[in-house]
Amino acid sequence: MIRFYFALWAAKAAKVLIRLFHKVIKKEGTNFPGIVALKLCPNILARIVKPRTVIAVTGTNGKTTMTNMISDCLEAAGYDVTSNRLGSNIITGITAALVNNATLFNKSKHDIGVLEVDERSSILVYEHVKPTYLVCTNLSRDSLSRNPHPHYIFDVVQKGLPKTTKLILNADDLISARLKTDQKNVYYGTGHMEGDSDECRNIVNDIQVCPVCHTPLVYDYVHYNHIGRAHCPACGFASPEPDYEAVSFDYGTMRMQVRDKNGQIYSYHMISNSIFNLYNEVTVIAFLREFGIEPDKLVDILENVTIVSTRYRNSTVEGIDVISNMAKGQISTACSVVFDYVSKQPKEKEIVMMLEDAHFGDSENLTYIYDTDFEFLNDEKIYNIVAVGKRAQDFVFRMLVAGIPKERLHAVAQMKDLAPELVLKDGEAVYILYDNYSVDLENEARNIIENTIRERKNHA
Repeated sequence: MIRFYFALWAAKAAKVLIRLFHKVIKKEGTNFPGIVALKLCPNILARIVKPRTVIAVTGTNGKTTMTNMISDCLEAAGYDVTSNRLGSNIITGITAALVNNATLFNKSKHDIGVLEVDERSSILVYEHVKPTYLVCTNLSRDSLSRNPHPHYIFDVVQKGLPKTTKLILNADDLISARLKTDQKNVYYGTGHMEGDSDECRNIVNDIQVCPVCHTPLVYDYVHYNHIGRAHCPACGFASPEPDYEAVSFDYGTMRMQVRDKNGQIYSYHMISNSIFNLYNEVTVIAFLREFGIEPDKLVDILENVTIVSTRYRNSTVEGIDVISNMAKGQISTACSVVFDYVSKQPKEKEIVMMLEDAHFGDSENLTYIYDTDFEFLNDEKIYNIVAVGKRAQDFVFRMLVAGIPKERLHAVAQMKDLAPELVLKDGEAVYILYDNYSVDLENEARNIIENTIRERKNHA
């Protein structure tokens, strides 16, 4: 017990030091108290107090957005919430979040914990932190250096889940929807949408054969990659029916209609017009309804909820839209969805692309870019693409392979060389596409773009 309290107090002291020296400690700042705690007391997760209700959020894509949205909604509903909002989702980050929740004498400060949990770390976390609810966004091909095989990651998550946890699962993802099928789960999804096809348009499709009898699956419709509705013509295996389903979308009024498990339909404000964030919102609705939030109250709460700014933000400068959108470098599915979304937006546009994952240095395997649908960017409305960073030429080469005309492509090794490559037409949109580890570069690029727009306007 003495060792536990020494570790708890040392971790809290480490957090104070991080606040004092935050400019020096950047990359491991949110994890560091957890690193200290686990070093001093390896079984601290078993001993430390947990909130009365723990909501775990996992999945290949959307975890951080989900964690923040669920936390925001619960706080708006009047609940006392703690969370690892910044995405420190491995065991050290979870430990740091629980250290923050505990008092000096190991009493819980908060009633509810919303914890983003890395899929592969989940088996270590759930041994000691047993979630009341698990919200799973999706499982698909991830970084080749970490979680490249979704079926392997499925097995890891499946093995670690406690039997007492209530699962909120994506009915349109035939991988994650199969978690704990021996218990009563809650499913969410979206109905057929304009632009859907009956076969995958992406390079990657992570589930093409029936997991029961291995017959090729027939897709009723596909939103992207393997996300959609499918069935097996041989054995009858099929996507589960959603308890909560988005049935229609009005992009003019930014409202969507969601049918609940009682057959009632409610109209919610759409936080975004991208398929990825529409899924995020339906996920939040399904979980919060199951949590006990009344539908009319939830409608009001979602009027004011936004996507976390590290994932998406936009502004308009002198008539030009500047839009930042995380594309999660190293993950082909996430990048492809963003590329598809950007290509479908109506304005003429140029793209600043910063997908180098600085966390991995120069040795990271870049073959994922050949699983990524750069072909979506071969669109006449996208007339200028500037790749930035050490790997810029690799991205330009991949886009040439995708058939994008050479005159639309530019590569600069350093951010200081970005401005001369920008065209910045009146009324257009500039998209900044960046990955998890280049948020600081996103800020730098945005400042350069906005300042360049103003300077050119003043000299016009």
